[in-house]
Amino acid sequence: MSTRSIISIQLDNDLYKTVYCHHDGYLTHNGAMLLDHYNAREKVLELIELGDLSCLGPKTNPDPTKPHSFEFDGRQDNICVAYGRDHGESNVEAKTLSLKEMFNETWIEYFYIFTKENKWKFYSYDNKQELKDIEEELAKEYKDLGFERPKNFYGFWTSSSIKEHKKSLQTLQDGEME
Repeated sequence: MSTRSIISIQLDNDLYKTVYCHHDGYLTHNGAMLLDHYNAREKVLELIELGDLSCLGPKTNPDPTKPHSFEFDGRQDNICVAYGRDHGESNVEAKTLSLKEMFNETWIEYFYIFTKENKWKFYSYDNKQELKDIEEELAKEYKDLGFERPKNFYGFWTSSSIKEHKKSLQTLQDGEME
């Protein structure tokens, strides 16, 4: 199952250029990656120009000297996988929508918006009334988990991965105390 998201850039008070992203739309993956790697208007526009995405990566463009495809075993690491460029699909270019039109997509769980103030914000499926700051919400989420957000981690935390991470942090801390 996928966590679907819309990634957008605010053009006007209620107009957004948007793309759909099929995989890993949750805050600790797409939210964190957008915050870390797409934090300038030019980078966001470059991302949006790819059109709809299968999955978000830290980089938009593959190395042209190496093969890259839509298929999992043919992808370059850390590259966005786009339905148009990498799978040859049509009608997947970015769309300009109002917030109401975005919210009509009922199967979307996260709505990420790069605002005119150059800040990443989001609405979640269960709270379309409150626009939240990605950086603040990630900080809260990691505080609740009991540790700082790991650098370059983009993923989902399970109870066993949380336990394992805390154990490795304790081992590192114990080693520093010796």
